[in-house]
Amino acid sequence: MKHSPKIKGLLEAAGLALYVSLFAVVSQQIQPWLMALNPKPQPMLSIILFLLAFIISAIICGAIIFGYPITLFFDGKKSEALKIVFWSAVWLIIFFVIFAIATLIIIST
Repeated sequence: MKHSPKIKGLLEAAGLALYVSLFAVVSQQIQPWLMALNPKPQPMLSIILFLLAFIISAIICGAIIFGYPITLFFDGKKSEALKIVFWSAVWLIIFFVIFAIATLIIIST
């Protein structure tokens, strides 16, 4: 079944939003567990862990958004690849606005 670039962009953006949400939930759940261990502050290790998590996350996000369009691009379907990346960005902005509004509603109640 052939999907339009708009739908492919939606699926990629939804996958990325799901990954970011999962990462946030896991990070939130790990924090109390780590605090229960009562570790001594280790600024250098904290910076290293943050940067490694950031880099790994950037690689995963890049793979989600650019993986399929890159294969299309190298198969000569440059126009479709660019449309998918464009629609992924549009859908990500829409997801951002939805999450921002939901956050504001939750904070204000």
